[in-house]
Amino acid sequence: MNYEEEIMQAIRIGLAVATFLLNIGRASKAIELCKENLVLLSNKALSTEKQLGQFIHKKICYTMFRAYCRVRDHTNAIAYGRKLLTIFRECGDTVQENLHSTALAWIYRQQSMYAEAKQLLERAIPVLRTTGNREQQAVAYGELGIVFESLGEYVKAKEYYEKALAISMKIGDKAEEAACYGNLGNVFRCLGEYVKAKEYYEKALAISMKTGDRAVEEACYGNLGNVFQSLGEYRKAKEYYEKALAISMKLVTEQEKEHVMKT
Repeated sequence: MNYEEEIMQAIRIGLAVATFLLNIGRASKAIELCKENLVLLSNKALSTEKQLGQFIHKKICYTMFRAYCRVRDHTNAIAYGRKLLTIFRECGDTVQENLHSTALAWIYRQQSMYAEAKQLLERAIPVLRTTGNREQQAVAYGELGIVFESLGEYVKAKEYYEKALAISMKIGDKAEEAACYGNLGNVFRCLGEYVKAKEYYEKALAISMKTGDRAVEEACYGNLGNVFQSLGEYRKAKEYYEKALAISMKLVTEQEKEHVMKT
């Protein structure tokens, strides 16, 4: 084994360990190890232009992206996300490019960088339609709906939420279906159409109760409380706020117990 092969072997082992650390929740350690791998990969004896070097560089960037997302370092997540997009474009991997665009758009949205998120999603959606990945299409439509809602473009938001809803119902994705109903409820509430908002929140609530998603159930009760308050039905509003509060307190208690068990 020559010098170059020894370094590449060390990098492969380091990357495998970093991936393991990330999977067990030690993202910060994974980032440290990936940085060391990048230093090794930048050795003059190696070249990222070689096929193996390109592959490993892509894997390191992907691991770094995931790790920075885990620790909620959005600045570095965006930096590595953009590097990945460049890599996918250069190697002509349009499927991964557009799947990754949706993930990166989510981060942009979290940072209120709506123009950047909108650009990525509008570029990705036409390609996603051609791949037949219905689940990812629904996610992208939903994300674009949230972007338009955040920009105050409620008619556009409604259009994309309805597209996401149609796909999620067709493929039987109940979690996405509930999210779409909730998002449509938000749009109608923003438009002052409270009866319509109530209808969609109740649909989201019914699904969340069947699937056992307590976080979504809590959000639905809170949203319904907001609707009843807007309608002047304060007793009803109080009833739903209390239901939301009860679930919230229970979830917090469960999280505290889980944290104690881990420590």
